[in-house]
Amino acid sequence: MAQCIYFEYKIVALGENEHIKQSSYIEKRVKIIKQRSTDLLQGVFNLDRERLAARISLIFNAPLMMFCTFIPLIMIYGQGNKWTLFFITSAFGCVLPMLSVFAFLKFGVISDFYASNKDERFFPFMTTIASYLIGLVLLIYNNSPGPVTALMASYIVNGLIMVFITLKWKISIHASGIASPIMALIFFLGSSLIPLVVLVLPVAWARLELKAHSKWQLTMGALLSGILTWIQMVLYTNYIFLM
Repeated sequence: MAQCIYFEYKIVALGENEHIKQSSYIEKRVKIIKQRSTDLLQGVFNLDRERLAARISLIFNAPLMMFCTFIPLIMIYGQGNKWTLFFITSAFGCVLPMLSVFAFLKFGVISDFYASNKDERFFPFMTTIASYLIGLVLLIYNNSPGPVTALMASYIVNGLIMVFITLKWKISIHASGIASPIMALIFFLGSSLIPLVVLVLPVAWARLELKAHSKWQLTMGALLSGILTWIQMVLYTNYIFLM
């Protein structure tokens, strides 16, 4: 009888030990799975942030922003030659500058689409400015409306100033490229468009996320272009390209 009780106790003890081992194993596996899941989600989150930043940078690139800015100005001030204005501004303000970037990429003049290395920026900048200059001449030749001509002229001046700055310091062209058109739209279409200024924030975040610029470079790019554009709009529309 005592022997039977002993064997039963031993079986129960072995069962409890096995249960404890199994529970410990399960807990370890759960911890491992949780850790791996956390690492995976963190990786996905970081990847999504990077992709989002890259897409924002692509969408808000300067030539595309320039094209989008001309559209409302042409629609409002274009009168009878809207299609001519659309062609000139899109061809020389957006298409040719972007094609030149692809050409510089192909021939190794720049190492990436945004010319992240400031030492590679001179030739792409000057090519783009030359395209703007041709566009400006064509706009003047076609007696284009003051606001349209003034905006093209402001891009030339802003571009030249950015060229000289970027030779020494990598000022943000993305911040410049979003601030300048916003200032022009507010100047010509009214203060109701002031909320567009918030578009500077996602652009700044994207460039910081991609480690393309410092906060100071972004701030100066936006402020300098915004101020320069506003001053030029006042001068051009009152004294040169009359509205």
